[in-house]
Amino acid sequence: MFIIGFVIFLVTQGKSKAVQIILSLMLRAEKEAESLVLKTGDQKLGFVVEKGYRLLPMTVRLFITYTMFEDMAKLLYASAKNYLSGLNTTHENQKPKQEQIQELKATDSG
Repeated sequence: MFIIGFVIFLVTQGKSKAVQIILSLMLRAEKEAESLVLKTGDQKLGFVVEKGYRLLPMTVRLFITYTMFEDMAKLLYASAKNYLSGLNTTHENQKPKQEQIQELKATDSG
């Protein structure tokens, strides 16, 4: 029972550590894309997966394969992209109140 609990602890800690590494490398790839010569999203994802998997502790790599780590990175990238695109569409469709008022004044003929 103790061994099973310890294995479950290692797996959950490993997944948490993997997510932390992926997110920090995603930010680094975005900030340093030009100096790292990363131009496309695929290149950035590749950088995160390659570098990130090597940063995982050996005990975590016993439970998380390279493919699993890559899938986690893709999922996190997709979530971030969806979140950011949602923010962009919300802000594009909503004008600040002052702009709306000025627009109404300009179209008001009276």
